[in-house]
Amino acid sequence: MTFALPSMLFALAVVPLIAIVWVRGQRQAARRAAALSRVAPSRPSYFGAALVLLALSLAVVAAAQPRWGTRASHLSRSGSELVVVMDVSRSMDATDAMPSRLEAAKNAVNATIDRLGGARVGLVVFGGSGRLRFPLTSDFQAARQVVSSLDTGQVFVTGGTSTALGLDEALNAFDFSKPAGRAVLLISDGDNLGEDPSDAATKLRAAGVDLMVAGVGTPAGSTVPVTDPKSGKVAPKLGADGKPIVTRLNEPFLKAVAGAAGGRYLGAEPSAIPGLVEGHLRAIESTQFDQQATKLPVERYPWFAGAALALLLLGSVAEHLRGIRLRSARVAAVAAVTLLIAGCATTAYNATEAGRQALRRGDAQTAVDRFTEARDALHNDARANLNLAAALHAAGRYDEAIAAARRATTDSDPKVRAQAFASLGHHEFAADRLPGALADFKLALIANPDDNASRHDYEVVLAIVSGSRQQNPPAQPADNQPSPTPRPGDSAPPDATATPGSGPGQPNSSGGPQAGTPGQGNPSGGAPSPQEIERQLRQIDGDVAGILKDAGDQPTPEQALQILRLLEERSKIAGERTATGPASGPNDY
Repeated sequence: MTFALPSMLFALAVVPLIAIVWVRGQRQAARRAAALSRVAPSRPSYFGAALVLLALSLAVVAAAQPRWGTRASHLSRSGSELVVVMDVSRSMDATDAMPSRLEAAKNAVNATIDRLGGARVGLVVFGGSGRLRFPLTSDFQAARQVVSSLDTGQVFVTGGTSTALGLDEALNAFDFSKPAGRAVLLISDGDNLGEDPSDAATKLRAAGVDLMVAGVGTPAGSTVPVTDPKSGKVAPKLGADGKPIVTRLNEPFLKAVAGAAGGRYLGAEPSAIPGLVEGHLRAIESTQFDQQATKLPVERYPWFAGAALALLLLGSVAEHLRGIRLRSARVAAVAAVTLLIAGCATTAYNATEAGRQALRRGDAQTAVDRFTEARDALHNDARANLNLAAALHAAGRYDEAIAAARRATTDSDPKVRAQAFASLGHHEFAADRLPGALADFKLALIANPDDNASRHDYEVVLAIVSGSRQQNPPAQPADNQPSPTPRPGDSAPPDATATPGSGPGQPNSSGGPQAGTPGQGNPSGGAPSPQEIERQLRQIDGDVAGILKDAGDQPTPEQALQILRLLEERSKIAGERTATGPASGPNDY
């Protein structure tokens, strides 16, 4: 037992003094009464006085605020974590955004930092490689100075453009041992000459990091200015054919990256970025960052205060209670203890047990309701969220199950985090999102390398994904599928009957050729002709346009991954034009 105000206990020393003064007073009154009358005075109510003194003692203890035991709670924390990922490749020197793409992006980032409030901010720059310029900090003045000093070229990163490396570096900048609302802001013109960023995007989604993507530049594009080191003159950068390179805003690529991460494309208006980011960060503050689990001592002073009041009332009517038998007092004590024991079963425990029973009998909706009640009573406890995720999975509500399981990924216990990521993998699998499931199972193994169940599930999903990259994927044996039955508190396994979604090598929604196969149009096996290259590029552009037309402004993760694969193939094919002729196209730089 501990006390919030232990100094109040010194007042207990006054209680014996009061008792001594009261006894002396009663004796003096008895002597005076005997001197004035032959009738013996009535006996003082020692029992009533003892009750009043005991009530006074309990009141002092209550004032000291006794506490023992702990309860789960959460501390409200204002703020969130934002990592800005900025493109500093040469194409960001283009002037279709004034005064240049990079300067417009820097101004937008500095304006965003000014509106962050209690959030922390970090900065990653990328070109052909990615680099952390400064880690998460609340020193906004220093952060603005670093952003203002950025320049394009190979000062901080190698030449080229690889969005994937920038996103990977941003993910490593977060400290996942602490709960927080996390977001990444990617600012780029969409030129991407590196590897497919779909894996990096799905890692962000699996880790519960929100991705916001902002474009800079225009679809019409602009030449890339370069300065001659000898003459100091500025001239457009020339391609292999001797003609100026024109770089254009590649919005399909940026929308696809946002969609693959389950994020949001903010558009290509830099002045709108600060307000949009501020609103999004406020949203994730209230839903994630405020949920910091902690243990608080349980205050017990109401018990002592209530007992003091009861004894005070009993002491005032003590004269009328002398006839009460001891047996009645014992019966009352036993009844009180019985009521206390009956009250020990908490709301959360009862709700959890009711949810488990409902899930066993196949009543998924009742299980969802009961597990939701338990989670609310336990203030978003990680295991309570995993129970709820299992029930939502059984109800076929996979997106909600993913959201519930993701709340458990910030738990301090690595085994609980492993269960949470495994649970995410099962729900992603059931929702036919194989890349996300693969990334989740990988994170589960990172958190707990000894988790053989997650290792098995990872291998199964990897085999399915690898098979889907072929034109005729082999059928998977039924006994290779992960177990379909989720258990509350465990990692919910995927539905064995789920059909893998369209992956690499499968027909896309526009009915065009399969991703990764455009080069098959040259049966001779030699270098494709310029006409064949142009045909393949037009075909891929048509496929991307068809997917975007079906998807609207915000493609689904599956559509986004499909677009990214097509764009990666387009970049490879376009690279062959340096040896075969025509001028650089819109996505080549």
